[in-house]
Amino acid sequence: MSNKNIYSELQDGNLVDALIMLKTKVDHLGDWQLQQDLEQIQSTYSTMLSYLTQGIEDPEAQSIRQKLIQQAYSINDRANRSITLRKQPFNKYCQTYTTSRAEALNVPSTQVALETIGVTIQGLLTDDMRESIRQHDLGQALKQHDELMGKLFDHTWTSDIWTKNDYADYSNLIASEQLPAPDKAVVISAVTLACYELFDVQKLMLLFDAYLHNDTEISQRALVGLILLIIRYDNRLAFFPKVKSRFSLYCENRQFVEDCFRIFMQLQYSKMTDAVTAKMTNDIMPAILRSSRFKGIDLRKLDSELTKNGENPEWHQNTKDDSKAEKKMRQMADMQTEGADVYWTSFVSLKGFPFFQQLYHWVAPFSFEYPETYQLTTTLRPEILKTVKALYQISPFCSSDMFSFLFMIESVKQMGQDVIAGQINEQLNEEGAQDLFDQLKSHERKAKDVSRCYIYDLYRLFKAYPYHSQLFDPFSKQFVNFSPLYFDMLRPLADNYDETLSLAEFMMRRGEYHDAISLFNSLHPKEREEDSDLWQKMGFCLQKIGESESAIKMYLTAYQLNPNSKWTVQHLAQTAFDAKDYTLAQQYIDIILEDDEDNLKWLSRKAECLFGMEQYEESLPTLYKVAYLDEQSEKAQEMLAWGLLMSGNTEKAEKIHSELMEQHPSVRNNINMAHLYLLKDDIQQAYNLYAAAYQLAKDEEEFRKAFWEWKKYLNRIGLNADRLQLMYDTVRMIQGVRS
Repeated sequence: MSNKNIYSELQDGNLVDALIMLKTKVDHLGDWQLQQDLEQIQSTYSTMLSYLTQGIEDPEAQSIRQKLIQQAYSINDRANRSITLRKQPFNKYCQTYTTSRAEALNVPSTQVALETIGVTIQGLLTDDMRESIRQHDLGQALKQHDELMGKLFDHTWTSDIWTKNDYADYSNLIASEQLPAPDKAVVISAVTLACYELFDVQKLMLLFDAYLHNDTEISQRALVGLILLIIRYDNRLAFFPKVKSRFSLYCENRQFVEDCFRIFMQLQYSKMTDAVTAKMTNDIMPAILRSSRFKGIDLRKLDSELTKNGENPEWHQNTKDDSKAEKKMRQMADMQTEGADVYWTSFVSLKGFPFFQQLYHWVAPFSFEYPETYQLTTTLRPEILKTVKALYQISPFCSSDMFSFLFMIESVKQMGQDVIAGQINEQLNEEGAQDLFDQLKSHERKAKDVSRCYIYDLYRLFKAYPYHSQLFDPFSKQFVNFSPLYFDMLRPLADNYDETLSLAEFMMRRGEYHDAISLFNSLHPKEREEDSDLWQKMGFCLQKIGESESAIKMYLTAYQLNPNSKWTVQHLAQTAFDAKDYTLAQQYIDIILEDDEDNLKWLSRKAECLFGMEQYEESLPTLYKVAYLDEQSEKAQEMLAWGLLMSGNTEKAEKIHSELMEQHPSVRNNINMAHLYLLKDDIQQAYNLYAAAYQLAKDEEEFRKAFWEWKKYLNRIGLNADRLQLMYDTVRMIQGVRS
């Protein structure tokens, strides 16, 4: 039986069928431990059902059944992993699993070793011993630390379902006051990745615990991991009340809710990375690079340019290219400020350095306390190192990109580094530059910056890691949205009106109108009933997805609440027009024209509404006005001619069509004139004009559309469809059908 069938049976609560399928799978594997665990489930469930047939009801029956389903899920996961280990021994996970099991790492002992090495490293960083000895000892300590962290990461990533002791070991590790926070952050990432490979409720509980940690890096990583894993396993979490109750408890904390919604927005932006990349590559960067003022980074303005979306005075130039570059820089800053991954395209090609061969380095917080980065502190010029440290503090670059940036600088020739150093020194000598560096010493990254950059790091891992195709990708297209409404476990978050409204507005701005309207609809009716702006936004989303009738209802409500809103009136008129509700459309168009009586757009719309209601005589004053105000417009003159024709004034209509044909010998004008001759039974002249139009048309489609455009109006004044079809066929037959 397929894995999908087993999961679907468990999801539907069909435990008996799932156990039958599982037995087939487990027997085929020949894994005695799995067989024994499965037999225990079967025996327990059989006994419970047997008691039921005897009329003995166990008050714990439902709870027991839930636990049996949990265990069945676990057996299926473990069986699937066993199959992968056997069939794909060279898979990166399988290789790591095999190596890690051979080493049999002990977590408490590793924690102690890391704490000891951490103390040694900090001591060497501040020791005033002879520099050559200090560098050697520090290099050795960093190497030892890196190797041990790599082993701990691999051990955690490939770990089995945790026992209570395992959970206690990792809890102690995260709570340790001696273990450096960056090491704990790496462990949190390893726990998250491990849970993708093998669902484990104990690991989820650890992430819940870690969210409460006072270190922002640890807390935000844990929350990002939690949300991604809940999305991944939402279907099965209904059978894990322990997780649900923990999540519900956290939802009572406003900060937790705010953090979750912020992460939803950042995750939503991650799915737009391809579109952002295309815009950066094809639009924004070419415009910026053409600017004569694109001179690189000004250290004094890094904070305002990259994190506060301020303006650089040098952007304001008189040249066309510089003006365009200014606009694109602002656009790029706006995108970055909201969370768009604008630097993915710049750094994805810089992931080939040896440092990135090790999986844990993809989620390691940026620092110079790695063997590869520490080595650069002895080779790069001090001003370059100082600048790199400043960039990490205040730029939107994630850790992975900072590593890439650092290795890229190191890889350029000495001449290139001299140029960079020269530019930096020039700016350092200017007033105020040193103050910036002094301020950065106390600068702390905010939670929103930490979570955003961590999501960037994860995106790079799942898209650019050499073995990324072997990993489960939470950013794949199958996860097309990141809204709490689509996941049962996350749905309680939507009870928060303000945050749900903010997310709905965010989705609306990003063009995700279906998701936005779902979020708007989820808001409590009493909260939204007097909010005209909200009804406007709901109408706008519905209008964008083509649900005109529903949009009209929203706009009407908004209008009743605020009849002075020009925006509402205009959108109501347009939506009613699109829905061919011409009576309603005209009503609101007239309101628009009361304040702007010469508005060509709405005058034309009004005329079209009158046409749609077959009020041709009534349309003439409006059509004359449009033709007067826009006398050069072919469309205005054509509409007037048809209005006259439909009102019975064939002579004036013919005159206008004749003038149009002489001034603008187009396909449309020839055909319109031909229609008039056909109405007068002048078959020869009509044919000649149709033939001329056919020759002018660039293809069959252009001729066809122009020929039949006014069909329904022609039918109403006596030119029936059969006669038109006969003439259409005649022209194509004689002139020769185009391929």
